[in-house]
Amino acid sequence: MIKYIFFLFFMCPLFMYGQKDKNLASSEVIKLKKEVFKIIKKNSMFTNSLDWNEVTRKSDALRFNGNDSTDTKILFDFFTQKLRKAGDKHSFFISKKSISKIIKSQLPISPQAEYLGEGIAWVKVPPCLTFDAVKDKAFANMIRSEIKRIDSGQKVSGWIVDLRHNTGGNMWPMLAGLNALIEDGTVGYFVDPNSNKKQPWISLNGKLNSSTINSYKIENTKVKIAVIIDSMTGSSGEMTAISFLGLPNVKTFGQPSAGYTTANQTYFLSNGSQLLLAVQFVADRTGKPYKDIIVPDVTVNDLTNTKSDGVILTAKKWLLE
Repeated sequence: MIKYIFFLFFMCPLFMYGQKDKNLASSEVIKLKKEVFKIIKKNSMFTNSLDWNEVTRKSDALRFNGNDSTDTKILFDFFTQKLRKAGDKHSFFISKKSISKIIKSQLPISPQAEYLGEGIAWVKVPPCLTFDAVKDKAFANMIRSEIKRIDSGQKVSGWIVDLRHNTGGNMWPMLAGLNALIEDGTVGYFVDPNSNKKQPWISLNGKLNSSTINSYKIENTKVKIAVIIDSMTGSSGEMTAISFLGLPNVKTFGQPSAGYTTANQTYFLSNGSQLLLAVQFVADRTGKPYKDIIVPDVTVNDLTNTKSDGVILTAKKWLLE
């Protein structure tokens, strides 16, 4: 199975550089330019919306200054701008240095859960971007351990899955952790934009790809589940929400999501950077496609993002019906 990594960058500032002789570009940068051009043209789901003659002409006219770091930024900014103009707001480049920094860092926020009373339990799933299989496994286990802790100590009749401010990262640890709340099986699809061929997202108890994780599952997977989203629920956060859609016991609350519902495939570049390129759109378990935002079943105009705000109270009201 192809692995996809998703993360939402809300602000990607572009920089202008002094123009010098474009021939100052090193052989490594020239190689990288040809490499990126080929990958995007062949694989981007927006390739038919790009004027490739213009892209060729303008990429050949780029002015470089002989510094590989600066020239790589110029190159990546150029292709990112072209993709954005073609309608792709999700693809992005990430440098070797940034990847290394992420790998060495700790997750800023951990999954958490709490019993809210009246039979209602709340589980908060934050972003998960690690580039590290060990940390991904730990993240999935944390979700399941939190669910087990609450479910074992209380009689829970309804769950709130809070995905607000979940800007993405890697969808698979999120799905693997939240599998504790639902039955195993297909929970969504990647869909090829040309052939409409579907690649299923398979969710199995105690599994994260080929790794074994905590296998705790709630006894009654038919209890009501309220999934909460907001405008900062993006990318893998949206994929996680979609994995619940189509279930008869699920209802969504909050605000429309960010609309980064494309599958980004990872391409490893010759300079150690990665291009995460949008190649497919997604669909829920029923086959319903999502090519933009997720609109919640119940819109609630409360943006305070707490465990007792209007969104939570509205979700609780439904869960208690």
